[in-house]
Amino acid sequence: MKAVSKLIYVCLSGALILVACKAGKTKVATTTPAPVAATTNVCTNTAYTYDNDIKSIIDNNCAKTCHSASNHASGINLSTHELVKEEALKSRFMQSLKHEGWISPMPKKSPKLSDSTLNVLSCWIENGCK
Repeated sequence: MKAVSKLIYVCLSGALILVACKAGKTKVATTTPAPVAATTNVCTNTAYTYDNDIKSIIDNNCAKTCHSASNHASGINLSTHELVKEEALKSRFMQSLKHEGWISPMPKKSPKLSDSTLNVLSCWIENGCK
């Protein structure tokens, strides 16, 4: 009788240990993560130029107000092709226009530029700021 009691006690103890161990485990996800969305920046026109495409965007959104030849807000002057190119090659330029990260969003106190406008600027930069 003692042997049977001992056997029952050992079996119950083992069962409790198994249940306790399973309860403390965190299930690891076995699903495949969702694919990363494709970038929205697709250069469909590699012939964007400062005079034909970029100058009007910069003038209307940046240079006529805050970043002109006479008003260099935050020390930034966007009144010429060379000055715009110099700023555009800095990572903060597109980050501010896309309202990303810790950079102050631009244009200041205005909505973010349209995705198509941002794409034009990105393509211009990617293709050498010509």
